[in-house]
This record gives sequence, structure tokens and C-alpha cells, in this order.
Amino acid sequence: MKKNKLLVEEQMISFSRRAILLGGIQLGILGLVVNHLYKIQVSDAKKYSLLSDSNRFNFSLIPSSRGSIYDREGRILATNTGTFDVEIIPERLKDIQKTLYDLSKLIPLNENEIKSVLNISKKQKSFIPIIIKSNIDRQTISKIAISIPHLPGINIQKNERRIFPQGSLAVHVTGYVGRVSKSEQKENSPELFLPGFRIGKSGIELQYDKLMRGISGEKRLEVNSLGKVIRSSIEKEIIKGKDVNLSLDVELQTKALRRLQAGNDHLININSLEAKSILNRNKSFAWQLRDDRNYINKNKKGSFVLPESGSVVVMDVETGEVIVSVSAPTYDPNKFDPGISASDWQMLSNHPRNPLINKAISGQYPPGSTFKMMVALAALEAGVITSKTKSFCSGHIEVGDMKFHCWKKLGHGSVNVIDAIAQSCDVFFYEIALKTGINNIAKISREFGLGLPTGLNLPGEKGGLIPDRDWKLKEKKTVWRPGETIIAGIGQGYVLVTPMQLALMTARIANGGIKVNPTLIKNNNHGIEKTRIVDIDTSKQINSILRQVVTNNHGTASLAEVSGYDVGGKTGTAKKSIDGKYTNKKLTSFISVFPTLDPQYILLVLLDEPKPAPHVVYNYRGTKISGINRNESGWNSAYVAGKIIRKIGPILAINKNDFYDNHVVKKSN
Repeated sequence: MKKNKLLVEEQMISFSRRAILLGGIQLGILGLVVNHLYKIQVSDAKKYSLLSDSNRFNFSLIPSSRGSIYDREGRILATNTGTFDVEIIPERLKDIQKTLYDLSKLIPLNENEIKSVLNISKKQKSFIPIIIKSNIDRQTISKIAISIPHLPGINIQKNERRIFPQGSLAVHVTGYVGRVSKSEQKENSPELFLPGFRIGKSGIELQYDKLMRGISGEKRLEVNSLGKVIRSSIEKEIIKGKDVNLSLDVELQTKALRRLQAGNDHLININSLEAKSILNRNKSFAWQLRDDRNYINKNKKGSFVLPESGSVVVMDVETGEVIVSVSAPTYDPNKFDPGISASDWQMLSNHPRNPLINKAISGQYPPGSTFKMMVALAALEAGVITSKTKSFCSGHIEVGDMKFHCWKKLGHGSVNVIDAIAQSCDVFFYEIALKTGINNIAKISREFGLGLPTGLNLPGEKGGLIPDRDWKLKEKKTVWRPGETIIAGIGQGYVLVTPMQLALMTARIANGGIKVNPTLIKNNNHGIEKTRIVDIDTSKQINSILRQVVTNNHGTASLAEVSGYDVGGKTGTAKKSIDGKYTNKKLTSFISVFPTLDPQYILLVLLDEPKPAPHVVYNYRGTKISGINRNESGWNSAYVAGKIIRKIGPILAINKNDFYDNHVVKKSN
């Protein structure tokens, strides 16, 4: 009994100890909990309140509407149109794959598209929407909208798509827009990370991209625990992108492009039954037309040929405004938004006639005889010749053991600088180039805008090449030779220019020697400098000479004559160099000034590998002459220039009343 009593007492003491221990532990835990709650609710109340707010509020960027591009008369070249996109926000749903498969019942989604969205969701920052489909029609959008409650994380977003109402007409000036690449996101602008955001990729769209983008707005979104937006408010207002008003004239651009493409032939619509028939029979021919499938050429013999490739520039000599800038072949900028297909991109990139290159500013060509004006000015400035200095052309000159031929085999006889330019005598310029020296020729050429970018407000402009002795030594590691001066004297050899540079050169000659600069922006005051680079009397003399190139009985550009416009100009024919070797392929150009008595405009026409027109019969100085095997500038570029002036001249003349009254009406009457 006594033993049992002692055992019970020991057990009770042990239980009491355990109870006290457990009670102590419980009190300790309770103390920690109370302390933590105090810390949360009192000490750190502000901190956790802010964290709570950040969980309830998201901020969303509202992209600005991109500015439009207009021509000088207010006609739209590039603008925006509304479009619908379907987006998904992965953070707002549990099973993204299931949602995508459910969505595929409403819109076509293949396995690759689903995989692409899944891959992007793993890499992309939180709460940034992923575009599943773009440019969806209203009927399909309506079906999706009805099913939205059953499609968690799916949004319908109204966006903007860039459109070019004029199509390919001015694509080399306007450029195009496209989606932002990873390298372009380094700019660190938040809107660049938005799905479907577009930026300028070329042309004016690239040159003025930031200006035309505007500034994005900011929206504050209040969401519930499921991520559903319950209310929103504008935190930062949108600033719309600026419009750009170009100096281009759409009407004149159209006329110039079509005439350039036609060359000596006739353009016919590609959708005509006649055209469709030939294209169905000739797949190779159809393939070469795929860059700009609007027109094909039909010559006077009834044969179908490719449209001509080249460039046209029209510039105001007083302001430097570029009124026409054509590069052919063209392409459709509308294909680039929302995204050009891989096959279309490969086609454009690999096309033999380079439709992606803006030939007016990026095509570098030997100028041929158009360069003779620079050689003549350099010789006059250096005192090598005067306007009365004569030289005898026998058809060639000999320098050392080499013979350099004139284009006229029997020679031009005794000629002065006026005759030499009018008749494009090679021998005369061989001789004065040697006497003047390549460095003097290079110096004055650069003053007139050759050998360096013109500064035109377009990206991608090339500088061409005006060589001199230092350049040869640096680049070729050898000395300059007399034969190279001779070849440079007629615009061949190392000499390379762009069509825009040739137009600028001629504008600075024609306007009295004022250093005007080219611009594509309407009423841009930066185009004119007061610097005079040639004496006004010299300018008038050159203009008079250019007129004789068209009117003289032996002039090379009589086919450019247009009654009432006092057209003057200079022809140029050059052999095309490929990989440093001359070929039988030609480049022909014609620089025209009108009216020469009071110059207002420069027109440049360049044809890249023009087609001979043996079927064409011209009324040349009252005599009918067939163009058999004739592929010189006077027979194609000058001819095209005359046709263009007939089309655009009346419009330009009306724009300048004094030009119209003093020249067109007067000469026509």
C-alpha cells in the first residue's frame, strides 16, 4: 500500500513538471505570435500596406498613335488603321495550354503557334501580354468576345496597323515599319517591350521614328486576387506622334515612276487578259516581276519585256526641296506590318534588280559624260582654258603606248568647251583633265556635292567616290597614273556618284552657284545656304551650254526638247562595272535644267541596264532615224526625260506663276 502511494505521488510530480514545461512552451509561442502581429500591424504597418497595394495595382502602358506622313499637297503616304489582336496574359490563368487549345476552337491555331506562345511565356516579363493572333476580322472577334468568360487570361486588344495607301509608289522615301527586335529593345524605352509595337525600319519611318512615335500614356489598373481588373484610371496622358509633311508630290511621283518603268516602251496593266496570258506561259518572266506586280512593258513589236530599272529625281533649285524621288523596281511596304513572310523577304533580298535599295541615294554609279561639267569648271577655275580655248579632236589621243578613243570614231574636229559639252567630245576632256590634274577636279567636284553624302534627311545614303592622289595611295597602295586622270575626265574609272548627288551638283550650277542643300521636308529652311561656290556669270554660261546640248544640231539630247520649257541638260553613258571589271552592260543618265533662262527645276533620269529599242523610229532633226543598236543616253534617258517633262511640266509651271507666264505660255504662243 505504502509503495503504491509513493508511486502515485512520483507520477503526479512528473506530470506537473511536464505540464509546466508545455505551458511554458505555449506561452513562449504565444508571445512570439503576439510580437509578430504587433510588428506587422503597428511597427511595419506602412511597409505592408504598400506591399498590399502593389499586389492590388498594376500599371499598363498605352502606346501613342503614330504620326502620319503626307505629301506636299496633304495627300496621305502613311497612316494608321484600327485592328483587333487576341492576347494572353499567362499570369492570369492556371493552365495556359488548356486555354490555348480552347481558343483554337474559335480561331485557327496550329501546334507551332501554340508552342511559340508557350516558349515566349517562359521568357517574357510578368504581366506583359503575348499576341496570339493579329488583324482579326470583326466577325471572329465577336465569337471570341462571347467566350471571354470561359477563356481566362485572354484579352481582345484594339491596336493600330500601319498602312501605306499609295502602296509601292514612294516606298523608298517613306520606308516601312516592323516589330521591335531584341537588339532594338536595348534603347530601354518601355513601349518597345509591348506586344505588337512597331517602329520605323527604313526611310522617313526610321529617320523620324522617335518623333512619329509620340509618348506613351500610363494607365493604373486595380485588380482582385484573381488578377481581374475591377477599375482603372489614367496616370499619364498620351502625347500623339508628330506628323511629317514631305516635299514630295504624289501626282508627279506617279507620272515619273510609270514613265521610267516604261522606258521606250508602253506599260500595260498586269491584270489585263493579255498580260495574264503571257505570264501563265512564261514562269521565268513572272518570277522577275514579283517585286512590283503592277505593270509590264510591251514594246512596239508586240513583245513583252521587263519594266526599266533606275531612278528619277526632281529638285527645286532655289529651295533644295526634292519633289520627286523614284527608285525602280519598287515593293509593297504594307507587307511589313504585321510581319513579312520569310518567302517574301527572301525574294526581295535576293532579287537581281535590288528592289530594297533606294537607287536615288544608295546606288553608286559611274556618271559618264555628266561628269564633264565638273571637269570643265575645274579647268576654267584653274585657268587651264577659257570659253574660247579650242582643241582638235581626231577621234583619239595617245598617251605613252596607250590610245584613248572618242565615242565618235572620226572625231569632232576643232571644238571649244561649249562645243565639247554639247557634242560630248571625249578627246577634249581627256586633254583638259590631264592639264587640270585629278586633285583640282576632285576639289571642285566635292564643292558641288560629289564624293560625300548630300545630307538628305533619309538613312542609308552613300557618299559615292571622287578619287585623288592621296586616296589612291591610301586605298590602293600605289601612285596615281595619267591614264587614270584621262578615264576620270569622262566620268569613268574610280568615279562613283548617286543620282541625288548629280541632281544636287546640277542645282548648284544652275541656280547661280548658290550652295543649296537637298531636303525631303516641305518648307524646310535649312535647305538654303548663302554660300556662293561658282560665279553667277559662270553659272549663266553653263546653263546656256546645257541648252545647246538639246538645241544644237550636233547636240546629244535633242529628244529631250519640250516646247515652252527651255530644257537644257547633259547626257551620260557609262559601262557598268561588276566586281571591278567593265561589262557590256550600260548605265545611261540625263541631267536636265528647265527653264534654262531662269532655272527652276532639275530633273535627273538614270536607267540601269536600259534596253535598246531598235524598233523605235525618231524624227531626229527632221530626219527619221531608226534606233538600231542605239543604247546611249540620248536615245533612252533623254527620251524618257522629255516624256516626264511633258507630264509634270504643266503642274510645276502652274505652281510658279512667273515660270508659267514667262516661259510656257510665251513659248507656246
